Amino acid sequence: MKRVCRMVTLFACWLTVGPVGTAEPDVIATMRDAADGFLAALSPEQRQQASFAMADEERRLWSNLPSTIFEREGVSCGELSEEQRILAHRLIQSPLSSQGYLKAAGIMRVDEILNGYASRARPDARPMFGQKLYWIGIFGDPSKEEPWGWQLDGHHLALNFTVVDGSLSVTPAFLGSDPAQIRRELDAGFYALIKEDLRGWRLFESLDPAQRKIALLEGDTPSDVIAGPGRADRLKEIRGLAAADMAVSQRHLLRQLLDEYLNNLEPDVAAVQAARVEAAGLENLHFSWSGTEAGKPYYYRIHGPTVLIEFDNNYPPGRSGGPVNHIHTVWRDTERDYGEDLLRKHYAQSPHHQPPLSAANGP
Repeated sequence: MKRVCRMVTLFACWLTVGPVGTAEPDVIATMRDAADGFLAALSPEQRQQASFAMADEERRLWSNLPSTIFEREGVSCGELSEEQRILAHRLIQSPLSSQGYLKAAGIMRVDEILNGYASRARPDARPMFGQKLYWIGIFGDPSKEEPWGWQLDGHHLALNFTVVDGSLSVTPAFLGSDPAQIRRELDAGFYALIKEDLRGWRLFESLDPAQRKIALLEGDTPSDVIAGPGRADRLKEIRGLAAADMAVSQRHLLRQLLDEYLNNLEPDVAAVQAARVEAAGLENLHFSWSGTEAGKPYYYRIHGPTVLIEFDNNYPPGRSGGPVNHIHTVWRDTERDYGEDLLRKHYAQSPHHQPPLSAANGP
């Protein structure tokens, strides 16, 4: 019994103590080198396509929709040679952990499988999906000491990174998958976002009836994440069950779920993100849920002073029944999306001209 009590005490301490120290600048340097290497390998025409000013509105324009519905700018993977693609993947790998990179690569692979299904159904149609249809854009000049960033944008995958004065913004980050789990042919069973799904359910199922009453959202289950592309300000009110009102074991499940998203990043970067959440108070995180019928849509949300994470599993496009198998997730930093607070501080302290407000405050 003494040993169990001591373990619970240590665990409670771990929940409230943030990481000490970080090597985040090393990750930024690696990412900078990868961006420079990628740009150097492009042709002049490709480099012009891929390069944008920091104030360009393209930095905030991304979508989870197919390219036939939402046109992207930048240079697409389909326009790159094999050597250039290797350098593109080096850039994608640079801020991500192995977990995060394999999820991103898996999502693009699932999109290629989806393209195979679609092309067999409509062989003459313009391709909507596939690994070629992911675009990279570089904003600002990575070789200089000014703010810069980059974006990977395509169907069900949008990653945004911004570097300002040695600090790194890593949101918004959108990861989705259709199908969520592949159920056909040789890839049957593959599930890129399985932990986001199972860990959400594990936390919800741990709640007692009184806690569920607080956590469950009123109304219909959302058919998509609410704070998706262009909708950053849709969720201002924090709702749900507070971590302060959870048992220690439930707070552990909440932390596991939160870490599933944070740990998509290189460990030193993830530690900085975790420290931001902890500084705002882990007890201030709230968990909410919607959808309890087997096979039907469900949704959860983690919301706190600095973090907003959403997950939904819904019907595949064009269907209104059958088992759900189509996941969207989004992670937003309520203060630091696109490096917003970092850029405000930078331009307030720097003598040069600040970009237009429309570029500093967007979706």
